[in-house]
Amino acid sequence: MSAMDAGQPTIYSMWACPYAQRTRALLTFKGIEHRLVEIDLTKPRPDWFLELNPAGKVPVLVHDGHTISESAVINEYLDEVYPKPPAMPATPYERSQARLLIEFCNNRFAPNLYRVLMEQDASRRGRVQDNAAADWRALEAILERLGVDDDAVFGDFGIVEMTFAPFFERYVLNDYYWNFRPLEQGGLARVARWREAMLRHPTIRATGMAPEDYIKLYEDYSYGCSNGKVPPGRARSSFDLDVLLSDRPMPERRVPRD
Repeated sequence: MSAMDAGQPTIYSMWACPYAQRTRALLTFKGIEHRLVEIDLTKPRPDWFLELNPAGKVPVLVHDGHTISESAVINEYLDEVYPKPPAMPATPYERSQARLLIEFCNNRFAPNLYRVLMEQDASRRGRVQDNAAADWRALEAILERLGVDDDAVFGDFGIVEMTFAPFFERYVLNDYYWNFRPLEQGGLARVARWREAMLRHPTIRATGMAPEDYIKLYEDYSYGCSNGKVPPGRARSSFDLDVLLSDRPMPERRVPRD
């Protein structure tokens, strides 16, 4: 199927969701015209959306009569239907390694970011942070094994960078709230260069937010409350945009600054 005989895709997204950001980044990178429908994940999902995805998660793609969920699957699909510019690397081996990196992000790197941010038990916090720090070292080892010494894993900005970038952006949350700064452990030169390059990329800048906005938006997560759940003693969720992010003061840090 070519892009010319496929209908315009519809993406169901939430503007603040890192997984949906992955797909919005790919759409931006490729310049794909699309219809964007925002879903508020802080509220019960409407029945019509649960018919599209019973899990109630975004992103969801509807295209050419088909419904597809999960950001990694959606992005590969779109890369095949709209092949220019390519987002997946060129060779079968490189594509296999790209998929392994995406799996690492999905199963370790991203979940452990949120575990650090949301852990409320001080007796567990050190172990949770150690696990997340190990992810950064493992990522450095993967980049070294692949011989990466450049701004992108496979030479050009692509699907792997779009997979990791939303979570590299959100690591500012763990720095701000918990003084967790894994790059300071040293020995992460490849990861540091890769991260800095992808966060400068126009595609990521067009689909992300300023660090201070992430910090204000995700304040509830630092109290262990996600997706609109209101922390005890508070009147509203930090995801409630009746109060604009630009009008909010910077939140209180959860631990004193080093």
